[in-house]
Amino acid sequence: MKWHMPHQDKTAMKMIDASLLRAACKTAVRLLLCSSLALTVQPAQAGFDEAAAAFAAGDYAKALQETRPLAESGDARGEYAMGVLYENGYGVTKDLKLAAAWYLKAAQQGNADAQYNLGAMYEHGVGMAVNYPEAARWYRPAAEMGDIDALSNLGVLYQGGKGVPQDKILAMALYNVSVAYAGKGKTQAAQNRQVLANQMSLDDVKKALALTEELLKPGQLKPALAAYLQERPH
Repeated sequence: MKWHMPHQDKTAMKMIDASLLRAACKTAVRLLLCSSLALTVQPAQAGFDEAAAAFAAGDYAKALQETRPLAESGDARGEYAMGVLYENGYGVTKDLKLAAAWYLKAAQQGNADAQYNLGAMYEHGVGMAVNYPEAARWYRPAAEMGDIDALSNLGVLYQGGKGVPQDKILAMALYNVSVAYAGKGKTQAAQNRQVLANQMSLDDVKKALALTEELLKPGQLKPALAAYLQERPH
């Protein structure tokens, strides 16, 4: 399992523990603090800013001190950050069950990074039994928000028929969208796409490209994906 670089989110603060990026590890959590949910309450935002600074400095005790009140007040960013702390044992005793519980709270509020991490825990059996249907369930909403890693991992599930009906056309399209959103540079989705292309007929590749065009239309990723899944014959 890989550590994944987070997708670019222009509306969210991101903090990354650079020493752990891309390192081989048995967990698939991205070490960052983010949310696409903007807060308008100034004290809460101040607490988040202080937590972010503590994360960046590697002061996890301070990060925990600032993050816990946010999480307990129902802030999705705080809930996600608590999941990161517990999954990695930063400032707390490592506890994968608590990590998953905090991720779930944030995921249910629409936090894409929490959805991704929860999906990864289910996919790889981190602190729980492997559960591909649940992995797909949580990757999908993150993918629908344009998370490049969720798009890629959801593609892997469809390529292999893990927890979802096998669909190489959809897998290829998801890889294509992930690569398009990622911009320049090597990505796992690009590597997956190259391997998958050698397993597909020319006709299926063309179908995947047509689906890709629909998914990449502005504002159409979620509805186009839903329409495809509803209309496909299998």
